[in-house]
Amino acid sequence: RTGKRYSTKNGLPSNFVFIVREDNQHNLWISTTRGLTCLNPITNSMQVYTKSNGLLNDQFNYSSAFKDKNGRLYFGSVKGLISFNPDEFTQSRFVPPVYITGIQVNNKELIINEKGSPLSQSVIQTNRITLPYTASTFSIDFAALSYTSPERTEYMYKMEGLDRDWTYLKSNRKVYFTGLSAGTYRFIVKAANSSGQWNSQPAQLQIRILPPFWASTWAYAVYSLIGVLIVFYIIRNYHRRTEEKNKRKLELLEHEKEKELYQAKIAFFTNVAHEIKTPLTLIKGPLEKVIKKSDESPDLHNSLRIMERNTNRLIDLTNQLLDFRQTETKGFSLNFTPINISELLEETYANFKPLAEERNLQFTMELPSQPLYTMADLEALNKIFTNIFSNAIKYADRKVHVQLLPFGQEGSLFSIEVSNDGHLIPYDMKEKIFEPFFRLKKTEKQKGTGIGLALARSLAQLLKGDLYFKETAHDLNVFVISLPLLPINNGTGNLEHNDGSIINAIS
Repeated sequence: RTGKRYSTKNGLPSNFVFIVREDNQHNLWISTTRGLTCLNPITNSMQVYTKSNGLLNDQFNYSSAFKDKNGRLYFGSVKGLISFNPDEFTQSRFVPPVYITGIQVNNKELIINEKGSPLSQSVIQTNRITLPYTASTFSIDFAALSYTSPERTEYMYKMEGLDRDWTYLKSNRKVYFTGLSAGTYRFIVKAANSSGQWNSQPAQLQIRILPPFWASTWAYAVYSLIGVLIVFYIIRNYHRRTEEKNKRKLELLEHEKEKELYQAKIAFFTNVAHEIKTPLTLIKGPLEKVIKKSDESPDLHNSLRIMERNTNRLIDLTNQLLDFRQTETKGFSLNFTPINISELLEETYANFKPLAEERNLQFTMELPSQPLYTMADLEALNKIFTNIFSNAIKYADRKVHVQLLPFGQEGSLFSIEVSNDGHLIPYDMKEKIFEPFFRLKKTEKQKGTGIGLALARSLAQLLKGDLYFKETAHDLNVFVISLPLLPINNGTGNLEHNDGSIINAIS
């Protein structure tokens, strides 16, 4: 049986067998090129002894073995004679304790109490360690305290939270972990003696890897808070928009109702004015005849004059209502003719001057030296000027001033300012005062219908101009009439500017 290849069960490469001897326990002792092997033929178990078990050498000689009468075996090796009695062998029951001896982070050993180091004492006495997320790549050293055959000590380890099974090591005493996720892990390592017995008290190290700041608990709390705020903002914004939408609908409905009510009022006043105008006209004719025959009775003549003035006033009011209704319904027809604005202003000024003198007002007007000509509707301009002059004199305190502002030859608009020193109109009511039937509380006691300014603005807008309230720093109420400056037809098919220049007519 000598001189043959013999394969071991422990996975080692095949050895060359030199000689076999049987001991008193019927175990076979086999000398090989790689140590001395003890084989139990019944259990088919095998134990290999090498220099780590105390042999002089692992290389034995060919056919060099002997057994004496006491059962002692002798084997010759290349470095001497080895003798032992298998009956005197005692099985080692000592299981060496295992310790974690070192930890390296990013290939650098952790130093105790160093700045930034998670170690405050020796790693042997450390049960848990906390590492930042930048230290998720590390290695761990461990060792078993075995002084008999330390080379034959085997290890197995497991990283709970990462591994499910144990990993076995034959000789290596260092393990590596790369890029572990944030979380808590437990590293466990065991050692076995030369007889293959594992210790029951493994070395353990709890390792906690912190998440990055953007994945920390506080970060998720901030993310949650931001998410709640965003949801709250979206819901609140949705409700706000819904409320605003409903509010706009309500305002629109209210506006429509006000408009309907306003139209109903205008229609009512128009119908009433139309019904009143005919009797007033019928009264005015006979009244004028009676006045002519009342010269002999002064008292009767004065009474009749009072009746005439009030009749004329009622007729003017009814005409204003009818004119305003026409402008509202776009039924007011315009007839453009050449008009001398300067002359028309002088006529209107002359008509209202007696009324201003009656109220002891300083009534003045300022016109440019050059007369202003334009194409416009005479009746519309008369109504605009009459209402603005009347309004200025009615609410003035001491003075009224009218000014036709200087105009350029190439200008497209001309403006007239009418100012008085009456009760100052708040500028925030600059549009309110042009609403029909609107009256300021401080001027409600004075006579008026509140329709004159509304009619004047409507007519100005029909003429493609405007009437607006101007803010000044002189404590004056200033109304500005702004109208287009249109060229005049000279009767030859051409249009002539105010300076006399001729341009082709636009059909």
